[in-house]
Amino acid sequence: MSTKKIYLFIILIGVLTATYFIYANIQPEQYIPSISLGKEEAEERKLFPDPAFTRYQMGLYLDTNTRILYGNTILNTKNTTGQLMTEIWLTAYPNAFRNAKETPAPASAYYSGFDPAWLEFQEFKVNGQPVEFFPNGVSVQVILSQDIIPGSELRIEMNWQAKVPKLAYRYGTKDGIYMLGNFYPALNVWDAAGWHNSYNSLFGDPFCFHCADYEVSFNIPAGYRVVSTGENMDTIAEDNGREIHIIKAQNVRDFCLAVLYDYNESKDEKSRPVVKCYFPNHYNDFSAQVLKQSAEIINYYACTWGSYPYNDFKVVFVPMKGFHGMEYSGLMFFSEDFLQPQAYQQRGEFILAHEIAHQWWFAMVGNDQLKEPWLDEGLANWSAYKYLEKYKGIKPPALNEYADGINLAREMREIYSTQEYYATAYTGGEAFWFGLEKEMGQETVNKVLRRYLADYRFNIACTDDLLQVIKKEAHQDMTDYFAKWFKN
Repeated sequence: MSTKKIYLFIILIGVLTATYFIYANIQPEQYIPSISLGKEEAEERKLFPDPAFTRYQMGLYLDTNTRILYGNTILNTKNTTGQLMTEIWLTAYPNAFRNAKETPAPASAYYSGFDPAWLEFQEFKVNGQPVEFFPNGVSVQVILSQDIIPGSELRIEMNWQAKVPKLAYRYGTKDGIYMLGNFYPALNVWDAAGWHNSYNSLFGDPFCFHCADYEVSFNIPAGYRVVSTGENMDTIAEDNGREIHIIKAQNVRDFCLAVLYDYNESKDEKSRPVVKCYFPNHYNDFSAQVLKQSAEIINYYACTWGSYPYNDFKVVFVPMKGFHGMEYSGLMFFSEDFLQPQAYQQRGEFILAHEIAHQWWFAMVGNDQLKEPWLDEGLANWSAYKYLEKYKGIKPPALNEYADGINLAREMREIYSTQEYYATAYTGGEAFWFGLEKEMGQETVNKVLRRYLADYRFNIACTDDLLQVIKKEAHQDMTDYFAKWFKN
């Protein structure tokens, strides 16, 4: 048999193995949703896909020689839109990296020159019927072969492959480390305004997702460490030098994987939640300070606004350019630059507090990060400064240049540079909250955020939702203050 035929045979076996393990390991006879909602309540909310009924089952097989991830997804949900459904839309984020002109990753992250990535479907069925699908950048339109009436079950089956690029980014691989953020096809959000579809942006986070449950079977070569959203329920050793990791996550905004080689784990089992830190073996153990500070930050946010929802929180140092940190449900990527104590003290403490704040303002209270990027980023920045002020005595920035406000009512497509994006979503967003403190006082602002979290926990909020909460807690006319920040 020729070398080429042997290679193709190995790939075929890999695909069949991935498919087998999704059916063998993650198809329970009965599914109990993690959120208990009555039928009337679900219909009234008209969330789609409603977290109460949405579950991803994924069988994954990573070929580290070709850097191809083979996936088989069964996505169960229900038509809770209140109307006939004729199409669905998904996000396939790896397609953002198909060509050099449109990739969001900076040139410095391509350590071996540009390397294309993609996500392609081999099979696509809805309720057992093959359907037509049309990729459009990072979005995928699916035309249903039969209309789905309100209240009906929706079962989406996808066989797909994703190429992981040689790229030090939130989706990519370097030095045997795989950063798999937003690697899988994810169902987009629909509401009364229509579909919230992703598009490729050269900066920011082009995402809007509802929470869901995940059951994942991940087949990788032995010797790697897997860190993910949720909990690793079991690890099964095969006799071919590979392992299968069974992972479950309930009620999470997204699902992230890190595949690590030659890494150490350090954890604080006394903290609640348990905090874990992962860092390369060749670095000195710098984790104790990160563990202590992460637990301190989580405790501060939980006591101030509301409890953290998961059993653990993971900090993963990765070779990543373009971002100092990146948030996912129950997990964050942290640039390995901050393994240097001086860099960590200068900037790392703030980045750590910012990314952990996203567990509240993104993971729990979601938002459309393309339409309203300020909503989570500005609040995460302000939250980080409040932590640093209380525990480190570091005074927040004066932000005098924002005394007259800035227009926060701008979508990502209306912002034309990275500098402008950061000035609006981050600095402008934090300035809104510091200004609100002057208007209302810090304790009233905290009351606003406690109510905001309680009202929209595991849901999606928009700016109008937040402003209504502020009005209810302010007991004063906020018209003039809001006018400074929302020019539209």
